[in-house]
Amino acid sequence: MALFVAMTNYVSLLSQNWPVIIGDDIYTTNSSVIEDYDKGYLLCNWNYLNASYTNYGWLVKTDINGNIKWTKTFGDGEYAMYFSKAMRALDNGILISGSSGKYDNIYNHDPLFMTLDQCGNIEWCTVIHDETISWDNYGTGIIELADGSSIGMVQYYGNQVQGYRISLVKLDPYGEPLWIQHLAQDDSTVYNEEGYDLTLTMDSNYLVAGRRNGPQPYFIMCDMEGNEEWAMAWNDTDIAWGNIDEVIEKGSGIFYAIGGGISPGYPVNPILFKIDKNGNELYHKIILGDTINGGGAGTMEILDDTTLVVGYNWGTDPNPNNGFSGVATTDTLGNIIDRRLLVEQVLEPSNIIKTLDGKIVVTGHYFLDGNWDVYLWKMNSQLEDDSLYTQPMVYDSLCPDEIISDTIDLDCGLYVDINEIPTREEYENQLKIYPNPANKQIHLKVKPVQGKVVKIFNVRGRQITALTIPSIGDISVDVSSWQKGLYLFRLYEKGKLIQSEKVLIVR
Repeated sequence: MALFVAMTNYVSLLSQNWPVIIGDDIYTTNSSVIEDYDKGYLLCNWNYLNASYTNYGWLVKTDINGNIKWTKTFGDGEYAMYFSKAMRALDNGILISGSSGKYDNIYNHDPLFMTLDQCGNIEWCTVIHDETISWDNYGTGIIELADGSSIGMVQYYGNQVQGYRISLVKLDPYGEPLWIQHLAQDDSTVYNEEGYDLTLTMDSNYLVAGRRNGPQPYFIMCDMEGNEEWAMAWNDTDIAWGNIDEVIEKGSGIFYAIGGGISPGYPVNPILFKIDKNGNELYHKIILGDTINGGGAGTMEILDDTTLVVGYNWGTDPNPNNGFSGVATTDTLGNIIDRRLLVEQVLEPSNIIKTLDGKIVVTGHYFLDGNWDVYLWKMNSQLEDDSLYTQPMVYDSLCPDEIISDTIDLDCGLYVDINEIPTREEYENQLKIYPNPANKQIHLKVKPVQGKVVKIFNVRGRQITALTIPSIGDISVDVSSWQKGLYLFRLYEKGKLIQSEKVLIVR
């Protein structure tokens, strides 16, 4: 490793003019960026054919210098598509959250979760729909758990401000929804809540951040089963208006958050927040003070033990369309160390990440030449442009063949009504199957309730049989003639899906 670092520093002698513009002239915006396993970058974007709605989800892979290696475009240009986040999975596949209109009115969005293999091919795709809601609804985040399952966050707007607007859905490793937990349902004073960021904490809980009511900055901590441990709105006498866009855990149980808001005596301003794992307010900082005419912040990163990197925007005159986009390093109290102007447009950067070699990568989308383009910067810790890397590098080594750029029409194997997904309480301990794997006979133990049925499907989705649960709740099934392979057992109660289990038949 030391030799590699030395060589990298030695060959990085040529300067490069950043930013790199990605998607020039195709009307695209950026939602997330990650440093890939091969030191390239993976950007998650969405594209427009016109300004009325998003038409494509767009995944872009670049090399270390921002040059495009390949792209994957999802959609056919007719139905709505949107990507909110992409991340590498534990097996180096790609997890994506977003939305699609293919299975609804083509202009409306339903929450979407999907995984791609290491080469960008769809492995599974799940769309979660609500027949009673015709508004745009989104998958706003996804995190992978150690067993290959995942937690997705969905945003439903609906016709009532006190409906289920933030929910967590647990998906098994194949994208099957296992349970759903609707958050912020126990406090009748909470309305218009929106979840912008989903964080897996160091102690395996889920921290949701966003806003509620007027709006106010809002946090919800859930345990690993999706149960709310606490919810907290920032003191409304201190921050009169605001929202949280991103949260990062620094040390076990200490969280820094970035967003925008108004404090008495200040205009709309980028604000740094600090809380602990119990929901206690520890600190906040109005980053730019009263020197601006409005602004906000949407992304941040921890650079080292004493330094943060913050992406923000600000204005200097009463016209809200006039302003600037910038990035700054600060201490952990939010005091600015260095600042850098990115572009003269009043939009904050969309993402900031720290690379494995300590550099800073910033992305944003700006309307500077008649359409929206994605901008990519790479900087050192002093916010200066990084150098051009000339050392030969191998990209996408985990894919056996060259990855070809193409357009893929969405084909989701799972299209689920949100009202059919059981709550976590409904899901647990309803159906037990043993042995698993099995070769001759399997036993089903179900809590007997009138109207329960177990439907069995093969791996291709074809229903094999349906079993009505008797009053004693125990069933034995002869599987000696079944072909070996994976089978899906789905438990329904009065037509509502309660639980799904996968059983392997061996010979």
